[in-house]
Amino acid sequence: MKDVLKPAYLKVVIAFILFALSGWGWGLLVQMRISDTFPFGFPFEFFLAWGPCQPGENCSEFNGLYLVFDILIWYVVGAWVVSRFKRL
Repeated sequence: MKDVLKPAYLKVVIAFILFALSGWGWGLLVQMRISDTFPFGFPFEFFLAWGPCQPGENCSEFNGLYLVFDILIWYVVGAWVVSRFKRL
């Protein structure tokens, strides 16, 4: 188990790709259904913006803890994927 989670360049790259694609894909799916909501992050939405926004108002929110959770989850998934392909 320790070898699966041990940091490596390929694991970090795969995790970043999965993180970016999942957040982008989730945002597109939500925007197709609800046109004035703009989320980013999956499975935890760490950034959410909505509109139309009145001048001077803040129409977005950010949660740093959810960002950390997302990064950790996608790193574990990326490490698992790399370890599965290395066995094959």
